[in-house]
Amino acid sequence: MKRRSFIQKTGIAGLGVALSPLACAKTKALDTEFLILGGGLSGLYLAYLLEKEGRDYILLEGSNRVGGRMFTRKDINRDVGGKGIGDGYAEVMSLVQELHTEMIDITEYMNSPTAIYKDGQLHTTWDGPEPNPRMLQFRAFGKEKQLGSLDEWYKRPELDEAYSKVLKRNGLSETEIDLVNISANYNDVRETSAMNAYHSSAFRKYNTSKRILNFKGGTASFIESLVKKLEKPVLKNKMVVSIDDSGDSVSVTCEDGTSYKSKKVISTMPFSTLREVKMNASFNSKQEKAIQNLNYTKITQIHLTHSSPFWEEDGSPAAMWTDTPLERVMNLSSHKDEKQIACWVNGKGTAFFDKMSEKEVAEYTIKKMNEIRPASTGKIEYLGMQNWGKYKYNKGAYAEFGVGQAAWFEDMIKPASNIHFAGEHTAHMSRGMEAAAESAKRVFFELIN
Repeated sequence: MKRRSFIQKTGIAGLGVALSPLACAKTKALDTEFLILGGGLSGLYLAYLLEKEGRDYILLEGSNRVGGRMFTRKDINRDVGGKGIGDGYAEVMSLVQELHTEMIDITEYMNSPTAIYKDGQLHTTWDGPEPNPRMLQFRAFGKEKQLGSLDEWYKRPELDEAYSKVLKRNGLSETEIDLVNISANYNDVRETSAMNAYHSSAFRKYNTSKRILNFKGGTASFIESLVKKLEKPVLKNKMVVSIDDSGDSVSVTCEDGTSYKSKKVISTMPFSTLREVKMNASFNSKQEKAIQNLNYTKITQIHLTHSSPFWEEDGSPAAMWTDTPLERVMNLSSHKDEKQIACWVNGKGTAFFDKMSEKEVAEYTIKKMNEIRPASTGKIEYLGMQNWGKYKYNKGAYAEFGVGQAAWFEDMIKPASNIHFAGEHTAHMSRGMEAAAESAKRVFFELIN
């Protein structure tokens, strides 16, 4: 049963409270047919599709830039968000072709060697008596029967259990499960649902990609090309603070005091930020739960620059898995002949750095890198960091379903009267950038049919 809901922070109040700040608002004419909230890939792609159909819209973006989690930090000249796509990503690749975006094929060195630093010792290749700590989750999860299709993940409630339980019944000890938390791209394998792993595995298997591609010039080149295709400008610095669905129309108010009225609103905002918006709207019970509680993975990247290739000096790969707070040291470059080094910290591990100032993060990272890779001493410098958990426009890198939350999925993505939902967290089949684009296409058909 649907009901009127007022959501702010963690509270849900009744109808009278919901209407009190909005009832006296002066009635205004519609500003547009469709109001899109969020200028990430899903919002931009939806705007692009609506323009091709000749429909009117306004696109609001809360920050001072477009692209969302496709983010090229020009101050450090690094992509800090999603950047890799498969050549089987149907929606994204169709856009790439329409925009004549130049791509770089990185398939051949996607699985380049990785050194292992464990228990105070650097291994160029893993030669310890125990299983390779970097491969523990893949060895264990690989024993499970995998899904048979891309959209099966939310339809199998019997598989919705803590990921750690799956790993444990396939032979991992509690100590090994602790190590998996370094490699797994989740907040905590003891809390996250195994559904995320099943979905990721199915996406890798069934999305038909044979090659892995990066955007030449960074993701900014792709986003900028898409924005240039739009006839209408994206309105930036429009942080949404309230949404009021009267039944006949929807009014949206922004932090700067401006307001917009439309027949339909499409929210591409992550639920991690939507839950802080005052909302007078008709949600079903599972939507309310999802908006308030859907998890988002915390990721902190610490980017480094180097004056010379220290990995050649010590004979170990530049990339490295470690059992230190730095977790994984990655090569994020799109070119064989360069190395863009970054420490990649996931989930609960980000709390170690969250309590530090940026200066302290920089000092700690250089000191620890010099300790575990002595050859790096005097050859690396701190470049910058991206903390997605603290980034106020997302508060996480991507949606991560906790145990029991996948059961909300089908209801949480339904239109709530005049409010529709897009974004990577609402995709039936895909992950990442393709999920964002897939969701935009779904909502496009909801709106025009």
